[in-house]
Amino acid sequence: MRATETYHPPPRPGVGVGRVRELARRRPQPGRRWLVFLLLAGYVVLLHHVYQHEVAPLFEYLNLVYRAPDPWNYGLALGMLGLVALAMPQRIRQPSDFVLWILFVTVVTPSIVVPQYADILPAAASLELAAVVAAVFLLVIWGARIGPSWTLRIRGVHVLDVWSIVVVLSLLTYVYMAATAGLSFRLVGLGDVWEIRSAYRDQVAASGPVLGYLVRLQGNVLNPLLMARGLYARRWTMVLLGGVGQIPIFAATGFKLTLLSIPAILVLALLFRWRARPRAWTILAGVVAAIVAALVADALLDSLLYTQVFVNRMFLAPGVATAAHVMVFDGLPKARWGYSFLRPFVDYPYDQVPDHMVGAVMFGRPETSANASLFGDGYSNLGYGGVLIEAVVLVLLLWAVDGAARHLPLRVSAAILLVPSIALANVSVFTSILSNGFAYAIVLMACLPAVGWTRGESGRERHSASGPARSVPY
Repeated sequence: MRATETYHPPPRPGVGVGRVRELARRRPQPGRRWLVFLLLAGYVVLLHHVYQHEVAPLFEYLNLVYRAPDPWNYGLALGMLGLVALAMPQRIRQPSDFVLWILFVTVVTPSIVVPQYADILPAAASLELAAVVAAVFLLVIWGARIGPSWTLRIRGVHVLDVWSIVVVLSLLTYVYMAATAGLSFRLVGLGDVWEIRSAYRDQVAASGPVLGYLVRLQGNVLNPLLMARGLYARRWTMVLLGGVGQIPIFAATGFKLTLLSIPAILVLALLFRWRARPRAWTILAGVVAAIVAALVADALLDSLLYTQVFVNRMFLAPGVATAAHVMVFDGLPKARWGYSFLRPFVDYPYDQVPDHMVGAVMFGRPETSANASLFGDGYSNLGYGGVLIEAVVLVLLLWAVDGAARHLPLRVSAAILLVPSIALANVSVFTSILSNGFAYAIVLMACLPAVGWTRGESGRERHSASGPARSVPY
């Protein structure tokens, strides 16, 4: 039976009873926690196995070395991970819950467990890092839970105007790509993208940042929106346009996530078709299934391609990068974002940005950009205090996401936020706001109509296009 979702208006700020009910709804509810912990244990075991037997033997020359974890430290780290899992929302009820779970599986778990057996930091420093990651993310969970109940809504924008803007921006993006980076539908292997990425970086440096912003907007937000709208409203032309539109972006940039977003959006649509507010264990189950499928595929094909692309790059690399940033900048002057948005106010002490410094020290390759999440990037900029600063900004970002999407079906906002959330595993929170699409997603969701997302709502959507936004029936 297809899941249905009924919109419930948020309680008004300042209304005591409504606010209490809202906070009670947001508290972790008892449920199948044993299933969450069982799947989390499987995920941790799979990460350990892949790093020890697949990654370390192959990439030892890049200083990815395995060491037997200290039993006590490893046990304490796993206990901290369990506490974080216990505090996580057990059902995806709002967009911030979805983003938190994406971060939990792609950043938090690897940053806690991988440094315990990746020989990057001493054992004591690895445990300290695990404690900081767990404590900071617990604060993020708590901060997201007590967020305000206001709504960020851009009024007066008609439905047809919204979709007209989407069409115009899409055409502008592909025309600009054709004039600069080129427009090609040639697919290359997922393991053969390094030259493409290098050429794309050179093109962005030559033509300016506009190309980068347009590509991220289109590939991370607009095309996923088109696919989601087409899937839920059964408008298959929109699904085709959104999916096919990702191919030239992948061909020009080499961003694997752009191509992988096509099956990811399809799987997400199936998940929300079964249940309007899915349980959290389904996300863990999907991750475990993907890792097992990658291992089985490589075993059958006698290769390591899928393990490297799906497991190493997506799940292990964020943990390695976090530990590497702590290792490199431990004892060094911190960057203090002097290479970025604080450039006019801070005397930056280095010739390279932190990501390239880490790439040079950790991997022996100065040209490698060792991007890191808020945990690694925050440390390289201001130590563990920088991690806390980026966590505070993340909480504010989650508040904005919830406010902008409060009128939308959860399945729609999840599809729009999927790619930016996964990309957040490898960039700072500050970078993710513009460069990876969170700001675009927030503005877009604030403009989108509350109806028209299923085939039966098309009539109401046409009605909302001819009247003011307040007349849209929720």
